Amino acid sequence: KPSNDIIEVDLHIGSLIDNINGLSSFDILQYQLGKFREVMNENLRNRGQKIVFIHGKGDGVLRAAIVKELKHSYKHCPFQDASFQEYGFGATQVTIK
Repeated sequence: KPSNDIIEVDLHIGSLIDNINGLSSFDILQYQLGKFREVMNENLRNRGQKIVFIHGKGDGVLRAAIVKELKHSYKHCPFQDASFQEYGFGATQVTIK
């Protein structure tokens, strides 16, 4: 069901799981990327759907991983930095094509 509504997905680990005890930074990144892939795959048929992935600014590790994933696995989906006014430097907007 294509929608004009923008889907917002907060990929901050604290928004995804309650307890990160025992998780390495690699484990956390894999969990976040798993959520990214899940949302992308759920929406691949919704042409025109815009999805904003909120990844935060930090060291840019998650953003870089998302961009790499987009360039390799979702080549047909254009992406850009999301609205600076709304999200600052910490979000990427993807359009499903």
